[in-house]
Amino acid sequence: MSGTLIDFCKQLEPTQLKLPTALLQAARDGVEFQHHFPTTRDEAWKYTRLGRVAALKLSPVKINQSANPLPSSDTIDIIFENETWHCAEPITGLHIDFSGALDTTAWNACSIQGHVQHINALTAQGGVAIRVDANTKITKPIRIIHRIQGEHTGLILHHQLVLGNHASAQLEVFFEGTSQDTYANVLFDFFIGVGADLHTDMLQQTNGIHYGFHTQRIYQQKDSTFALQTLTANTHFTRNDVEVFSQEEGTHTQLYGAFIGRENNHVDNHTYVHHTAPNCTSDENYKGVLSDKATGVFNGKVKVYQDAQKINAYQSNKNILLSDSATINAKPELEIYADDVKCSHGSTTGQLDQQALFFLRARGISESKATDMLVKGFMAEIVGAVKSSHIQDALHTLLG
Repeated sequence: MSGTLIDFCKQLEPTQLKLPTALLQAARDGVEFQHHFPTTRDEAWKYTRLGRVAALKLSPVKINQSANPLPSSDTIDIIFENETWHCAEPITGLHIDFSGALDTTAWNACSIQGHVQHINALTAQGGVAIRVDANTKITKPIRIIHRIQGEHTGLILHHQLVLGNHASAQLEVFFEGTSQDTYANVLFDFFIGVGADLHTDMLQQTNGIHYGFHTQRIYQQKDSTFALQTLTANTHFTRNDVEVFSQEEGTHTQLYGAFIGRENNHVDNHTYVHHTAPNCTSDENYKGVLSDKATGVFNGKVKVYQDAQKINAYQSNKNILLSDSATINAKPELEIYADDVKCSHGSTTGQLDQQALFFLRARGISESKATDMLVKGFMAEIVGAVKSSHIQDALHTLLG
C-alpha cells in the first residue's frame, strides 16, 4: 500500500475549523501512531481494501461562502459545490452558520477515533453548523447538497446539527455529481435534545471513480427520537459509519439502509448503537441488492450496557445477489450486559424468488422488468420510510 496517513494528510490543507485543542492533538497522535492506512487484517476494514485510496493524488477544495443567499423554495437549501457553499436565508428558530466560523467552545464533539475521523479533524475545510431553538418545529425540510465534481479533488467537511429540547426538524442530505479519482470525507455530528425529534434521509448517488467516506455520530438525550434512512445507489466506493450514543432514558433510534451495487461497486455499511440508559428502543433494518461483480459489507453492532435495562433492540440485514460474481459479507453483533432486555438480530442472503420471477414471466413481463419489480418490492419497506419527496422521486426513477 503506497502512501502513509501522514503523506495523505499533507496533500490536503490544514483544517479551517477551530476544533478543541485536545481533539486536534488526539488526531495528530492517532495518525502518527497508526502511520499506515488500515489493512484487511484490521477487523473494522476486513472486507474493504484501501490501497487505491492511499495512492490517490489529491488537491484540496477550500470552501468559501457565496455572498448571495439561495432563493426561497419548498426546502431550506445548503449547497456545497466546487469551492463555494451557498445557503438559504435562515428562518425564525433556525440558525445556520459556516462551521469554520464557530469558536472552540461551540463544538460539542467530545472524541474522535479511527483514521477517517482523524483525517477529517486535521484537514476539514468547512461544513455547516445548524442549530434549532428549543420548542421549535421547522416545517420546511432542511436540504444539504454535496456536488462532487472534477478530478483528484479532496472534499473534507465537518457538519454539526444541534436540536434544542422538544424541537423537531427534517433533514435531507444528497451526495451527487460526476468525478474522477476524488475523495470525500464528510462527518455529521447530531446532538438531539430532550424530547426532540429529527428525521434524516440521505441519498448517495455519485458517478465516476469516487471514494466516499461518510460518518454520522448521534448523541441522544432523554425521550428523543432520531431516524436515519441511508440510500446508496451505484456508487463506486462508499463507506458509511453510523454510531449512536443513546445516552438517556426513553430514546428511540431508527436506522434504515438500502444499497444497490453493480459492476465493481463497493458499499460498506458499519453501524454501532450504544444503549447506555434504560427503557430505550432501536430499530435497524438494512437491505442490499448486488449484481455483476459488486461487493457489499454490513457490520452492525448493538451494545447494551449493564445499567440499560428494559431495552428493545431489533437488527435485521437482508441481501439479494443478482449474479454469481456479486458478494456480501455480513456480521450482525449483539453485546449485552443487562439481563432484562429484548434484543434480536439476523442476516440472510439469497437470490430472487424464482417462483415469483416465473409467475411474472408467465404473464408476458420481460425478465429485466420482472427483476426490477421484485427488487422494488424487496426495497419497499426501506423506501417507504423516506419522507423526502426529492429522494422518493429519485428512488422511483432508479427502481423503475
